[in-house]
Amino acid sequence: MVISEAEFSRTRPARTHRNKVLAHAATRLAACERLSHASEISELFRAFLKTEERRLKIALRLGASGCQTAAARSFVLDLVADAAFRAGMLGGEGGQSAGVAVEACAMVAVGGYGRAELAPFSDLDILFLHAGRRTAQARQLVERVLRLLWDAGLTIGHSFRSVSESVAAARTDPHFQTSLLGTRLLAGNGALLDSLHAALERERRKHADYFLTALRYERDERYAKFGASVCLQEPNVKESAGGLRDMHAALWTAHVKAGCRTLEELRALGLINEAEQKSAGRAYDFLWRVRHAAHILTGRKTDRLALDLQPALAQEFGYESEPHLLASEKFMRDYYRRARELHLFSESLVARTSEPSERPPRWFLRPRAASFAEPFSVSDGRLHFHADAQTLRKNPLLIMDAFALAQAADAALSHGLRDALSRSIAAVDRDFRDSAEVANSFLKILRRRGRVGRTLRMMHEVGFLGRYLPEFARISLLIQHDLYHHYTIDEHTLKAVEALDELHNTTDRQRAHLRTAFDETEDPALLYLSVLLHDIGKGRGSGHIPRGARIAERICRRLQLGAEAARKVVLLVNLHVAMAHTALRRDLSEPRVSSDFAAQTGSPDALNMLLLLTYADLHGVGPGVWSDWKGALLWELYQRARAALTGHDAPADAMQEMARYRERVVAALAGKLPPSEVERHLALLPERYRRTTQPEAAAAHLRLIEQLGTCAFKSLWRRHGSASTELTVCARDRQGLFADIAGTLAAHGIEILSAEVNTREDGVAVDAFMLRGAATHQAVEEYRYAPIERALAAAIAGESDVAALVERWRTNNAPRRRSALAHARRRRLLPRVACDNDASASTTMIEVHAADEPGLAHKIASALVSLRLDIVCAKIATEKSDALDVFYVTDADGRKLSEPLMREAEAALAEKLSAPGSAARATH
Repeated sequence: MVISEAEFSRTRPARTHRNKVLAHAATRLAACERLSHASEISELFRAFLKTEERRLKIALRLGASGCQTAAARSFVLDLVADAAFRAGMLGGEGGQSAGVAVEACAMVAVGGYGRAELAPFSDLDILFLHAGRRTAQARQLVERVLRLLWDAGLTIGHSFRSVSESVAAARTDPHFQTSLLGTRLLAGNGALLDSLHAALERERRKHADYFLTALRYERDERYAKFGASVCLQEPNVKESAGGLRDMHAALWTAHVKAGCRTLEELRALGLINEAEQKSAGRAYDFLWRVRHAAHILTGRKTDRLALDLQPALAQEFGYESEPHLLASEKFMRDYYRRARELHLFSESLVARTSEPSERPPRWFLRPRAASFAEPFSVSDGRLHFHADAQTLRKNPLLIMDAFALAQAADAALSHGLRDALSRSIAAVDRDFRDSAEVANSFLKILRRRGRVGRTLRMMHEVGFLGRYLPEFARISLLIQHDLYHHYTIDEHTLKAVEALDELHNTTDRQRAHLRTAFDETEDPALLYLSVLLHDIGKGRGSGHIPRGARIAERICRRLQLGAEAARKVVLLVNLHVAMAHTALRRDLSEPRVSSDFAAQTGSPDALNMLLLLTYADLHGVGPGVWSDWKGALLWELYQRARAALTGHDAPADAMQEMARYRERVVAALAGKLPPSEVERHLALLPERYRRTTQPEAAAAHLRLIEQLGTCAFKSLWRRHGSASTELTVCARDRQGLFADIAGTLAAHGIEILSAEVNTREDGVAVDAFMLRGAATHQAVEEYRYAPIERALAAAIAGESDVAALVERWRTNNAPRRRSALAHARRRRLLPRVACDNDASASTTMIEVHAADEPGLAHKIASALVSLRLDIVCAKIATEKSDALDVFYVTDADGRKLSEPLMREAEAALAEKLSAPGSAARATH
């Protein structure tokens, strides 16, 4: 229990509730001793629990605290557990004693139940301690007790061990060990629990270092599974960073180091101050209220705050929408604020129980190194401050000095310095923000390649960044209600900055070209500042890019940047989505595409920075958003635009690149096919194939084509980490081939993230799809490959009704967890279709912008087939909740579409996409 039992029981609502529960138990549970059948006892338990659950719901809605509600739920179950134990002792059936002495067994609550912290649908973790003798009788008792509780509808996690067995298990199982840090006797022999406590205390003193290592491992494992960021779009209120488990981990660490179990005890020992105790207690209580509400609203154990649950939670907590700010966004902003407080408290408590005193070491009294100025020093990887917050308030320039020194020393902020900075933020006023000296220091921090992200995050965590840049405070802790971004806007921004740092420090040869572009950047401060400001215009309705550019211009003036430097920053903010949109949605083999894009950037340095900003932006969105395929397209656009800007002989360069590419394909084939086949393969395909296909992949495609023979198709699967899977299909081209492939994938619950469609002049199609599971949002599982291939064979051979299969899957199996959000998005976004005969020299471009839905690519492609149009190239992309699909097509004679045919295509697609039932959920 985070608050002490004494503190909890002192509150009047807690006493009142407990008295009511006891009165109810005295009349209801006491009757179980008079019942003759186990089923009657379990039914009595059910009725008792139902009444008490209703009482707790009412109390919570009337404002009961989260911790009190968790403890009250535990108290109710304590009474049921005790009654079940007593009924089990009597044997349950016929009231006959089982002859089991109470000394033989103890029923002990462990884990969250042991801490007296339960949500409405939490599992009950129970350890049955036995004395090491008469175990058969004790086990019979346990079985009867468990049966009564299970039949009452409770979910029980249990173990049956002696004291020595429990200690031995704790040595090898960190999860079990932490569960034993909170234990309470429910019924039975209390001496057994006392023995366990004594044995565990000896273990704590003897193996403290091992246990602390296990705690760090558990935290890393938990963060890897549930998210290491507080600001996740769909956080787990229990397990994610900033969740309830962070408090538990901090208190477990404090218990091992100092024997503390509650915030009160930490305060008494001077490990935290009164303000920290209150802040952490409020945050912890708020998260518990959220967890209770999530369970109640869903009617089940629900700890992930899914997008479609957040509006209901906001309503439950009384939030109301404002212009440009949804109620759910206001609720989640408060959630993130509390979760961040809890996370930082946890990190700080763990750190201060292991870091040295803030008192200056002896050497500090001697002349200091020139690189550091009083009152700072560095030791144990932390920057220490040997004064108080008043010193910072009197000389606020020291605040920026602290961050600069921490960056230079690659050091974290000590607890004392972090606390002093947090309490001095009021000194960051208008004069501070307008100071040329401060601006110069800030820009120097942004010029230190590879170390900027950590420093900006430290600034943000102590509240400095939003104070120095008030515009950044407006986007802080603001969720993005789409199906694209994984984080709040501020967290996305910081992760984008950190992606740049990681790129500078990488030794990955696959990204060497990007690292070179970074090294060639004239002023890294302008690049880092552009990344920091690229989404600064969000959170105020539509049009965030032009609004962001205006805000960036104002910030540049405040930072006293020169006119040319400010122009570059504003340009990058204005164009921060342009490069990705051009690379992923346009046919880069068209000369006009790259020349128009180059004209927008204006200079090689701006182009360099835009490439790196795009790289960082995509990396900051979330896991799996960046891919080698996207990287290849961006690099292709970059090279073409750079050639246009510098006047290099692009055709000559292209010939050299073609020769090198051909050589790499031949090498990858390792003599399996002659070089002439490589030459022929590349000659039969459009230039964009080489630009978007790695040589090793081209070699694999050649092997597939060689194997095609009389087969309907050949396929190749390639997993890209845990986020996506690439599928290449080689088949003889025919009208409707792409539609049938896309539909078959949709009918198997597979999302198309992107697609590249290429057809050789001899009629062999080479179509590559980037995929993920619609339900899991993860790579396609290998066991699904075979059934998908069988379905593809039938579809390509014309033996299946693909449209019917898609509709059946959409109706019966489409995942529904985000359906409410998708429907809301659909109501706001009407399909837009536009044909363009100027975008390509030989084809007509059809651009479709619509709400994403199952089988959308199949639906669009089928409509094009019905118009007898041939798909020459397709660019499938999903961003946020929208499908942004581009098809390059020709008419039946291989020519561009006529004006009447373009209008007919636009009307047909708009009608198809607006049909009832056309958008059920945000997937392809």
